[in-house]
Order: sequence, then structure tokens, then C-alpha cells
Amino acid sequence: MDIVRFKQALFSRSLTRRQFKEALASVGLAATFAPMSGKARAQDADHPTFYLWAGYEVPEMLPAYIEKYGRAPDYSLWGDEEEALAKMTAGFKPDLTMPCSYKVQKWYDAGFLGAIDTAKLSNWNDIFESLRTMKETTMNGETVWVPIDWGQTSVLYRTDLAPEYVGNETWNILWDPKYAGRMSLFDSLIDGVAVAGIVLGIDPFNMNDEQIELVRAKLKEQLPLLRFYSNDMASVEQALASGELVAATTWNASLVNLKKEGLPVAFMNPKEGAMTWVCGLSVIKGTERMDKVYEVIDAVLDPRSRAWEIEAFGYGSATKGGFDGVSDEVLASLGLPRDPGPLLASGIFQAPMANESAVQTMFEEVKAGV
Repeated sequence: MDIVRFKQALFSRSLTRRQFKEALASVGLAATFAPMSGKARAQDADHPTFYLWAGYEVPEMLPAYIEKYGRAPDYSLWGDEEEALAKMTAGFKPDLTMPCSYKVQKWYDAGFLGAIDTAKLSNWNDIFESLRTMKETTMNGETVWVPIDWGQTSVLYRTDLAPEYVGNETWNILWDPKYAGRMSLFDSLIDGVAVAGIVLGIDPFNMNDEQIELVRAKLKEQLPLLRFYSNDMASVEQALASGELVAATTWNASLVNLKKEGLPVAFMNPKEGAMTWVCGLSVIKGTERMDKVYEVIDAVLDPRSRAWEIEAFGYGSATKGGFDGVSDEVLASLGLPRDPGPLLASGIFQAPMANESAVQTMFEEVKAGV
């Protein structure tokens, strides 16, 4: 993997923990690589340790903090949330972390998340009410999670190669025999298997044994139509660019990347509903750096940070101020409304998958042709 593809995959969250380490090695970097603003440095006891998704440790994410202190907080990076949880369970104690909504309850129950006094966040009220009042923000009467961004899992497709789906957007394109061998699905339970459940009209995150078998049949129907399963968004984007693929499941960032290349692509708002994720910030219980932790959170919520992420990644801001900093033209090109309320309300929020072991076994059997 070259450095350009590595960066694309990093920013689109397409690398698993193993792929992240292999990719680091392939571009000549050690597995302990942890980018920081400015020169690498030892951790500073006066500044918090921010434990977050790889790809977000850039100065544009918290300009106000850097302007005040001349540096960013210390960063520790993860490739996926299970890796993060395992490291914290083993004793690692950062000050601030970045779980997505479907992990908040699990991390809270594990005893890691502390209370947040929203009165100390000057940008708290700028968060859209629909996100500020998500059930995950509060546990046992305490605020424990601050939404910062959101995105979707949907179908990215070539509008010139599948024009009949323009204005007729549906997940069913991934079962269209007309495009056999020119489609791709995420190799994932949450982002892949769940699609079959959505097409069948069932809750893909709470399937019983009978529903799992229905999903098995739908995935087996799809299998001969796929070019490949993939979580490597750089490869998927290249295949869409070349026309090898007509449609694929991706995240918003892939739309941004291919639009920059001038390609005729669209990111679907399927009639059945796109899948939506929301990520945010949580304080680690017992941190001794609460004052600066609040400053980090406020800096990430700063309109400049939120506007930058919209334009750089194509993900939605949790704040109105973020959208105010982006032109109508840019938002239209990204398929993002200035008021995301209706879009978020129409989406399908990703959640922990019930019967995960059984679903995983079923999926592996489908891929093996069983």
C-alpha cells in the first residue's frame, strides 16, 4: 500500500486493527506510530491524553486549543473500538475518548465514562437538539457523551453507469442482476450483513434465529452478483473510478474522494433508509485534567473544526455552527442538508448487534459458499 492509499484508508476508517498495523509497515512506519501536531514528543502531564480514532489527530480538529496553548493534547490512536476497549480494560487510562453511539452504553457499563458538566461547554447549545437529546448522551441522569459528528453507510454508485437509479435510490441495486460482477458489499456485520436485513424489512440489529436464516438466504442470493466483499475503501474507490464497480457500500468520505476526481457518482439516500452513525466525546472517569478536557471538547465543537470536517471528510457536523461555515454549493455536492434533522430522522441508527456470534457464523458460511 502506498502512502496516498494509506492516508485515504486511514481517513475513511476502512482499516481494521490488523490492516492498520500491516499498512503502517507497508509504508515504512512502525506499529507504534502516533501522529501529533508538530514534532513527536513525550506526553505532557499538563495536557490531557486524547484516545481516538486514527485519522482525527490533526490540528484542524481543535484549532482553538492549539491557538491557546501552542500545541495539541497528547494523542493515542485506535483502529477500532474493540481494540480501544481492550486496551482500557488492560489498564490504559486516557483523559478523553471518542466512542460512537452504539458503544457508549457498553463503555459506561464497563466503568470508564465519567460525568460531563455541559454548563462548562460554551458550544454545547450549538449541537442540534436531535443529537443533543440522543439517549446515549445521558446515563443515570448524567451527561457522559457529547456528539460531534455523524455519517452514513449507504450505496455509492456511478450515475452514468446506472442512470435508472437516479431519483430511484434503493439498497436493491446491490441485488440487481443487470450489474452482476460489478458490485461490492462491506465485509462487515454492522455495515454489510445489516443491509440484507434492511432490504427484507427487519431490524438487522435485533434478529432472532428465523430472521438470521432469512438474511442468510438474501446474502446467498446476492453472493454470485458481487465482485467482492471489501472494507478497503481505497480499493473500492479505485474500482468505482475505473468502472469495474457500478455500486458499492461506502461511507461519506468516499463520495468526497471521487467527487474531487470529477467522477459522476452519487451517495444514495435509499428509500428504505440509510444507516447512520454518530460519534462523540466522553470523559474518562477520574481524570485529573478536567479543565483542559473541557477545553478540548469545546475546541472540537468549535465551528471552524466542524466546518473543516464536513469539507475534508464529508461527514456531518453535530453543530449548527459547523454547517454555517460551509457553502450551499459544497453541502449540495456532498448530499448534506443544512438542517440534518429530517435526514437523521429518516436514517437507521446503527446499534450493537444481538446474537452477534450466530450472525457472524452465518456470514462466514455464506462467504464460504455453504
